[in-house]
Amino acid sequence: MNAPTPTPRPPRTSEGTLRTALRWLVAHHVFGSLLIVVFATAVIAGQVVDRTDFANSELAAGVEDRWGAPVVQPAPSLRYVHSGTIFTELKPLAFDRQHVEVQAKMNYRKRGLRYFSGFDFNLGAEYAVVNREGHDIDVAFIFPMEMDKSQVLLSELQFLVDGQEASLDLGESGNRLVWTGRIAKEATARFVIRYRARGLDSFVYKLDPALSARDVRVHLAVEGGDNYDYPPGVLSASEVRQSGDSVSLDWAFQSLESGVNLGVILPSEKTFDSMVARMAGRAWVPFLALVALLAALGLRHKRQLALHESYLLAAVYGFFFVLLAYLAAFMNFYVAYAVSALGLGAAVVAYARWLFPEEKPAVLAGLWGATLLVPTGAVILEGYTGLIYTLEILAALLGLMVLSTRAGVRAFLSDLSQPGGPPRAEPVSVPASSSEAS
Repeated sequence: MNAPTPTPRPPRTSEGTLRTALRWLVAHHVFGSLLIVVFATAVIAGQVVDRTDFANSELAAGVEDRWGAPVVQPAPSLRYVHSGTIFTELKPLAFDRQHVEVQAKMNYRKRGLRYFSGFDFNLGAEYAVVNREGHDIDVAFIFPMEMDKSQVLLSELQFLVDGQEASLDLGESGNRLVWTGRIAKEATARFVIRYRARGLDSFVYKLDPALSARDVRVHLAVEGGDNYDYPPGVLSASEVRQSGDSVSLDWAFQSLESGVNLGVILPSEKTFDSMVARMAGRAWVPFLALVALLAALGLRHKRQLALHESYLLAAVYGFFFVLLAYLAAFMNFYVAYAVSALGLGAAVVAYARWLFPEEKPAVLAGLWGATLLVPTGAVILEGYTGLIYTLEILAALLGLMVLSTRAGVRAFLSDLSQPGGPPRAEPVSVPASSSEAS
């Protein structure tokens, strides 16, 4: 007598597969949990974007009123007439030397999640001109001061002519410093001006575009940051040197037919507001990975999460981004990140430990780290985002390869691949025939 042949299973249809997947998603409360996370992250991302727009308008204006403004320093001009003539037709006279040195120290200003690039600086400039007119000339040295002197806290102003202290007239409008005097035939006049002030975001030195310039050197040294940039319409530096958290930029030109703009956007702290918004905007992807990993733990321990348990875990995951945004507004961002990640992570691990008592705490902590710490850390280390994601995917693939070699995992996956299949037929013992009995 032969063993009965098992009835072949009917082939699965795409409709049956979709229904099975949909039932699995509903059974593990994926849709509701995802809705909670998406709602929480969308709200905080929207709040951060609104605050960023506000910071670029009203808040920035308030910061400028309190802590300075972008500094634009036009180069001085020199006008002359022949000595003894009427002082009405002033002619421009180009400088033979313009050496400017700016020493800036960053003084970052924080409002909410946003840091502003405040800086204190000392400016020292030396100018020289040679009288080649063949006779004495009367000159007017005009040094523009277009910035709000109370806003930038202009102080320690000093003006020297040929090494001697000289007085400056602020003029009727108060937006320029004026000195008048005489330069003898074939003589060289030297002007030195120094002052101290503060600014915000950028410093630009503007040469007169209508005049040629000779022996132009501008040295700008910044202490407290090195991620500089250039404003629009500004010529890049001839030489840049970086050391630690400082950078120095130099512009040097022997001759220029027309003036150009020289300057820099001062270093800035990371834009933590946009960083939180990017974290929140991407959060739903790693959260789905967390849901899948918790479902795998449920299959392993034969315990499916209840509705309220899934929703609680989703709420804590989404609340991480809310907590981070508000803590970072009142303390250092990295401290806020550590407090939020470790505090809520400890709560999630403790709760998951109660749900799966037989699971190792290290595994549960690894789930939190892989689905929250790594994705958010990739946003913080924006220069290494792709590398971090690649290494995490590689680690996951290697882990799956190792797990697939274990007998228990292979048997578990084999059972999952045949849901509802008939049990394997047991071997049937065939009774001995009468002839064999004889």
